[in-house]
Amino acid sequence: MSDKIKNFFRTYKWHILTIALMVIIGTSMHFVVNISSSETYHKIIAPIFPISECSFEHMKMFWYPFLVAGIVWSIVKRDKGYLGGFIIGGFFAMMMGVALFAFYQSITIELYLILDIIEYMSAMIIMAMLSYHLSSLSWVKKGFYVWIILALIITAGIVYLAYNPGSGYLFKEAEELTGHEHTHLH
Repeated sequence: MSDKIKNFFRTYKWHILTIALMVIIGTSMHFVVNISSSETYHKIIAPIFPISECSFEHMKMFWYPFLVAGIVWSIVKRDKGYLGGFIIGGFFAMMMGVALFAFYQSITIELYLILDIIEYMSAMIIMAMLSYHLSSLSWVKKGFYVWIILALIITAGIVYLAYNPGSGYLFKEAEELTGHEHTHLH
């Protein structure tokens, strides 16, 4: 392995590990619903974990890993910029995830699990890299209380919508939008 590659991994190993953990945790969140089919259980987990296949529910898989990563990095590094960077990144990861899903779904008409995975991982990785960059900017570091308020607003919005879903695109089941179930690429 060349010295440049070694230095890259030595410098960014915690960043790479964090992104990998965010993707693993976010993906794992998708399967918590399968632990029980109880409606009470689903109501309890609804504010944090996806309980259906609509785009809104999948936005939780982006938001919460970013929020936790921002809190952990802010504490470990004693740098308030990480909280802001990851809150901004989490917000835009949710938007990017929905946009990429809508784009691929409008082209293919069908749902492909492999494309869902690629879309999710792309949004997570790109926005996590953006989060790290943003966390070093002075305006992000200065806005610590703004980021706390924004995180509370976004989280409160997710909790509210988990119990009071709308009827628009974000709240329609993926199969309802396309008329197809997920398939594997042929």
